[in-house]
Amino acid sequence: MAHKVLLISVNRCFFPYPVFPLGIVHLASALKAAGYETNLYDMQVDAGDITEIIENFKPDYIGLSLRNIDDIQINNTSFYAPFLSEVAERVRKKSNVPIVLGGSGFSLFPDKLLELSKADFGICGEGEASFPALLHCLSSDSSYESIPGLVFRKNGKVIINPKKPCAINTIVPLHRPGHLVGYYLKHSSMLNVQTQRGCAYKCCYCTYPFIEGNTLRYRSPESVCDEIADAEACGARYISIVDSVFNTSEKHVTDICQEIIRRNIKINWGCYMRPKAITQPLIDIMVQAGLTHIEFGTDSFCDSILESYGKDFIFKDVLEASECARKAGVHYAHFLITGGPDETEETIREGFNNSGYIKRTVFFSYIGMRLYPNTPLYEFALKEGAVSKETDLLPPYFYVTPHVSKERICEMLTEFNNRGKNWIIGESTPELVKIIGDLRKIGVSGPLWEFLAR
Repeated sequence: MAHKVLLISVNRCFFPYPVFPLGIVHLASALKAAGYETNLYDMQVDAGDITEIIENFKPDYIGLSLRNIDDIQINNTSFYAPFLSEVAERVRKKSNVPIVLGGSGFSLFPDKLLELSKADFGICGEGEASFPALLHCLSSDSSYESIPGLVFRKNGKVIINPKKPCAINTIVPLHRPGHLVGYYLKHSSMLNVQTQRGCAYKCCYCTYPFIEGNTLRYRSPESVCDEIADAEACGARYISIVDSVFNTSEKHVTDICQEIIRRNIKINWGCYMRPKAITQPLIDIMVQAGLTHIEFGTDSFCDSILESYGKDFIFKDVLEASECARKAGVHYAHFLITGGPDETEETIREGFNNSGYIKRTVFFSYIGMRLYPNTPLYEFALKEGAVSKETDLLPPYFYVTPHVSKERICEMLTEFNNRGKNWIIGESTPELVKIIGDLRKIGVSGPLWEFLAR
């Protein structure tokens, strides 16, 4: 008889829209392929009591996945990590089976969260290979101490094994549970797909290289399009490509687009892109394959700040990429981080002045950078004296340049918002939330930020 695994997604982040739990569904698919009977419980979706699920399913192992530590908003921050401990406590009261933690949020603070939750094990980084390996060792009473990314206790101390990026062929075909599909299509109008893993870029604040590794691993166009076609068959009219950066390789993007076109898949989609090495022919074939939205991780329109942030492009690249998107009729937005390393009032104003050269877009501007360990920003903040090695970064901590106060940055951004009708500052207002909700009710699909410019 196959061992039973209950996987629980503890994510509760709902805005700007609830996101289909792709990571834990990939893990569930890998466990099923390895011969385990798997049940997936999503605390965003499932209404039943978690203790009833445990009693009825009678799992041999329970996994808890934490996707987000917080909502990365410098004001009125929502802190999700404590909820992981609450769920672990409820699970432990009902069952004595091993509890295993995972998810991108857990991977950022594995030792702290293992201790706070009193769970038995954790998997740091990708889990498709390491989690089944752990369950095999536990069921066969063999040693698990060498499993990559494993977090465990030994002699009263938390041990964190080095991570090892999983082979891309271990990402087995995705099995999307029907009740989850129905919920997320209703509340967000979209599903998602990941076409690659790893990140070779060096943005100062980013955790992707730590979680997924800095070696790029590309899925085949066939496997990606199998998932897109399945989403279309499930009723999705929009797909979000959730790669940290989709255009890491022109060949990869082109191959996927050509496969979508060859299969005659008729679904709209959007992606995250870096505003560099974007040509009109590349955008045109993406549009032919269904592209409707681009979210540029631009961060600044000032060249000196782009360099400080670890970006490998300049404003000229941003302007050219924006023009390619505009000419192709694609909705595009730029996400900006104001107040990072070396930011001053002068660089903030330079960025706003440069924004005037970019046509028909939306600017999302946020104050400060959420500070995480194992990032270049953390090392910078240590040297600058903004934090010490004793600073607890699990409760949300934001780095803001010492050259401009948070309050002054907020004043300047409010000024830009009043002068520029396409600037969205920080958290969306209740009015904007209502606009998005009303659009979804009448069947408009996609991220919908193109409607937010006044």
